[in-house]
This record gives sequence, C-alpha cells and structure tokens, in this order.
Amino acid sequence: MNAADYYDKFAGPPSGDVEFYAARVTPNSRVLELGCGTGRVLVALAEQAAYVFGLDHSSAMLAMAAQKLVVARLNSDRAVVEAGDITDFDLTTRTPPFDLIIAPFRVMQNLESDEQIARLMGCIARHLAPGGQAILNTFCPRGGPEEIKAFWESRDGSQPTWSHPDGEETVSMTDVCTRYRDEPLIVYPELTYRRSNAAGIQLDEATLKIAMRVWYPDELIAMIKSHGFEISARFGGYEGEPWGEGSELVVAFESAGVEIRPMEGEQIVGA
Repeated sequence: MNAADYYDKFAGPPSGDVEFYAARVTPNSRVLELGCGTGRVLVALAEQAAYVFGLDHSSAMLAMAAQKLVVARLNSDRAVVEAGDITDFDLTTRTPPFDLIIAPFRVMQNLESDEQIARLMGCIARHLAPGGQAILNTFCPRGGPEEIKAFWESRDGSQPTWSHPDGEETVSMTDVCTRYRDEPLIVYPELTYRRSNAAGIQLDEATLKIAMRVWYPDELIAMIKSHGFEISARFGGYEGEPWGEGSELVVAFESAGVEIRPMEGEQIVGA
C-alpha cells in the first residue's frame, strides 16, 4: 500500500464534516472542492448535488477518488476530479461559477506562504457564483507557538500515535516533526504508517510528509476579510462547537463586491 491508501482508510477526519457540507448542498448546487484527495467528501456531495468538481495535486489520491466515482456510478456530467494547483487554476472558460467552494480537512494549512494564500483567495473569488458561499477549515491551535513546538518535540516517533486492527493485521501510525518555520509558524510532520501481522512482524511501511501552517482564530478571520469577503458564519467544529473552543476553525464567507485580482501574467480585459 502507498501513503494515499493508508490516508484514505485511517486519516481520521473531524467528526461530522461530511454531514456539515452535505447540509449546504441542494440538487441544484454546483460545488468546487479544493484538495479533494481520495474523494471522501466529494463522492458524498456528488450523490446529491447537480455537479461537483474536485482539484488536487496528488495523482495517487485522485486515482482513488476517480475509482470511487465509478463505483458510485457518477459520470462526468455529475462529478469530475482533476490534477491541479489550488492556488493557480482557472476553470472560468470551461464551467459556470460554483455555488459552494470548500477545502475540507484543513487543506489550506498545507499552503505555506502569504503569496499562496493570496492566490487561493483570488481563485475562490473568480469561481464563486453571485450569492455563493465558500468554506475554509483549519485546526484550532491550543496554546502559543512555543507550546505548539513543545508538543511536537514530544512526538519522537518512538511510540505509535494510534494503532488499529485491520482484519487479522494491525496498522499503526507514528508522527515526528522534522522542522519548523516561524512567522508564520509552520510545522512539518512526517506520518509513518506501518502494517504488522498477528505475530508483530512488520509487513509494510509508507510515509506521508505534510506542512501544517498554524492559524489562530482572529488571524484567520482577518485574512479572509482582507481579501474582500464577508464572514457569514463561523464554527468551532462540525457538530455545533462554539467558535474558538472546539478542535476546528470552520469559516463560511461570501463575496462582498470582491475586486478580482489578476493572476501572475494575466491582465483583466479592459483594465
């Protein structure tokens, strides 16, 4: 198995997130999912929306998402997944704008620079239909930067973070932080999945390297507003947790007369 297989089966997303997004979809909705991964959320939404488009950079995860669409008998008139950069894409000549744009399971935390964030927000502005809504999600940090660093320094990979039975075998995951970057704080964990048989002999191993930019509640809200959007709702999780008190930061926002910023090398006609 590769890292995408383990991620798909054992990643442990926030409880209730699929239901949260599904509640915002109607049979007429056009949905854009940024960082759709293996299709965990996308397929569920495609079963009830008019059309869903998923974008991701991982070919291994997209292959799994595409197979799930085949199994669900959802053809390209209902759902499409495609390789791409969520900070640099343009679907405006191929498809109408979207009623709902989402980036579930903390996707935006993989973006390390302010430039990447600005490009993401510009892409959202270009593709959001009038009256549409976008939703971004990060984890809610507990403590300041030094406390977060101390937490990750305690994860030395010597003991599994979790271990789950899988048939007659066992899958475990260890995580270590290989480095940090300050201002903004970015953590770079390595997640290593291992499969062992009943005798404890390791059969397989795969490692997933990720970046996790830390967003504090006020900082996340200020960033979204700075790009000309209006906040329509904020949640501390997907099951009614108060803002800033749950494990997640979930922010819904909409266009507020956003001025579309040209992408690098692009000129707005008439400008």
